[in-house]
Amino acid sequence: MSLSLQSGGTSSRALPHPSTSSGLTAPAEATTRPITTGTSVLGVKYNGGVMLAADTLCSYGSLAKYKNARRLLPINSRTLVGASGEYSDLQSISDLLRRNALEDRCTADSLYEEETESEECAKEVWSYLRAVMYNRRNKMNPLWNDVVVAGFKQDADGTTSDEPFLGIVDKIGT
Repeated sequence: MSLSLQSGGTSSRALPHPSTSSGLTAPAEATTRPITTGTSVLGVKYNGGVMLAADTLCSYGSLAKYKNARRLLPINSRTLVGASGEYSDLQSISDLLRRNALEDRCTADSLYEEETESEECAKEVWSYLRAVMYNRRNKMNPLWNDVVVAGFKQDADGTTSDEPFLGIVDKIGT
């Protein structure tokens, strides 16, 4: 390969002649759009509570393929998460939240659930997911989901509040 100067002073690499090609293949490319997707998640905050609803249909491209896909995930007794978008990314989010909860339990003062009140409230889960989605976007490897987090806030003393929380995180972490 030789360097050549084009008019205007810019340089570019001259491409080898096709007859001298060494049979190199193109590099593997990452997925740039979701394939197996779910669509509708609805969150409603009302006086004294919060509610999430989602359809159960997942499409494979334009084909309505999976008719019983669960897209509402209970995180703990205070928090429920729902997501539209790529279903495999929702499974990754679920695994991530389960690992985070297990790590919290393992690093707690007691390993018995009855003695610990260290469950994350809905606002903490929302904040964590916002940071994860923003981080993945910055690494050019986004999770192709819009996530709705519903539950109850936590008081300063660590007890569950009666104040409902509803938050959304999009695929770019905002």
